[in-house]
Amino acid sequence: MDINITLLGEVITFAVLIWVTMKYVWPPLAGAMEERQKKIAAGLEAAERGQKDLVLAQQKITEELRHAKNQATAIIDKAELEVNKLIEDGRAKAQIEGEKLIALAKNNIEHEVTKAKTILQKQTVEIAIKAAEKILQSKIDAGEQQKLIEQLIEEI
Repeated sequence: MDINITLLGEVITFAVLIWVTMKYVWPPLAGAMEERQKKIAAGLEAAERGQKDLVLAQQKITEELRHAKNQATAIIDKAELEVNKLIEDGRAKAQIEGEKLIALAKNNIEHEVTKAKTILQKQTVEIAIKAAEKILQSKIDAGEQQKLIEQLIEEI
């Protein structure tokens, strides 16, 4: 094998090309690749964080829904209790009012019966006095008549 100048020129040119490539071309390419790797790693990390946040958000939403359902159930139960209480209060008030009205009606009836008895007694006494007057054929003056009426009422 014969080493000649062309081969030596090619080796030197190749060495210069490698040196220029290593000095000026490779560092920007390596920097760009490293930067790209960092961006990809950051993107993957952000995606993992996003997934974790999504899972946490779903858990939080589930918990909030459960809490809201419990609150709604509690509010409905409370409302039902209040409605039942209002119904019972209304029934009790109505019953008390009905009893008052019945007592008042009984009182009015007793008063009317007493009044009717008094009127009836007075009329009976007057009839008796008129009958006695006719029998006696004499008139009794009004003062004596009133005294007799009162005496008869007391006796009756």
